[in-house]
Amino acid sequence: MKNLTFPNPVKREFYYKQYDESLKHWNIEIETLYIETTFGKTHVIACGPKDAQPVVLLHGMTVSSTMWFANAPVWSQSYRIYAIDTIGDFGKSECIRPVTTRPELNSWLNEVLDALNIEVFYLIGHSMGGWIALQFSLQSDRVKKLVLLAPVMSLSGLNWRFPFKLLPATLLKNSYSIRKLYEWMFAKQNTPSPLLYKQFLAGYKLGKIQLKVAPTVMKEAELKGLRPETLVLIGEEEVIYSSVQKAIKRADEAPNMTVHLIPACSHCLPAEQSYMVNDLVNQFLAER
Repeated sequence: MKNLTFPNPVKREFYYKQYDESLKHWNIEIETLYIETTFGKTHVIACGPKDAQPVVLLHGMTVSSTMWFANAPVWSQSYRIYAIDTIGDFGKSECIRPVTTRPELNSWLNEVLDALNIEVFYLIGHSMGGWIALQFSLQSDRVKKLVLLAPVMSLSGLNWRFPFKLLPATLLKNSYSIRKLYEWMFAKQNTPSPLLYKQFLAGYKLGKIQLKVAPTVMKEAELKGLRPETLVLIGEEEVIYSSVQKAIKRADEAPNMTVHLIPACSHCLPAEQSYMVNDLVNQFLAER
C-alpha cells in the first residue's frame, strides 16, 4: 500500500535521511519498531530499561518523535520510553488511510499499545500530541498519569495570528514561510535547533498531512471528568493560545490538573526549557 504522507519514494527517502540526522541528537541507545495498524505501519522509538514503567510520548504536529531529543534521554533513565510517530503526520509512520475522526485516532493508538503489550502507562503529549493525549485519556482507563506540554486548543482557543503563520507554510511551501512558522514558536531569546529545522522544512516541502482531525477546546464537564492525575506545563511566552491566562485558569479549576508556568520559553518548551521540564515531569511521575 502507498504511503500517503510521503507518496513519492525519492522525497520520502530524503525526508527519512533528515529524520535520522535529527535522531542523532538523542545520543543514547534506542530501538526502532514498526507496528502494523488499520491505518498503516506506525514507527516507534523505544529506549530505557525494558522492565521499567512505560511512558508513551506523543509529539507536536509536523515535528515527529525526534523532537524529544532533550527529554527522552533523561526520562529513559527511570522509565521505558515509547515515542510514537503519529500516523498521518510527518515522521516515519507509513499512513495508508487518513485519520478523520477522534474514534479513529483512539482506535489507532489502542492498536499500537496492544501490539506493544502496554496496558497501563504514563502518557506525555506536546501541542497536538497533548490534545491527542487529553482526549484519549477522557475515554480510556489505560492512562495512569497524564502530562500535557502546551496542549494545542484543549484549554483555550487559538491565537488569531496562528493561521497567518501556518497557512503560508502549508500552502505556499516556500522556505521563508516555513522558517517564519518555526521561529515563531520559540521565544525570541531561544535558538531553534538547525538540525531539527532541516527535518521540519523537508516535511512541509515534501509531505502531505493525512491526520485530518482538528483539535478542539475541551468543555468544562470534560476537564472536570478527567480521571488521571494531570500535570500541565505552559510557557510564559506561549504564542498558540488566544489567552495564556484563560488556559491556566481552566487548568487550575479542573480537579485533577496541576499547572505550572515555565519562564523564558514559548510553545517549544520541551526543548527551550528542557532542564525544568524534565525535572517537573520526573517529580510528577515519581509521586505516589
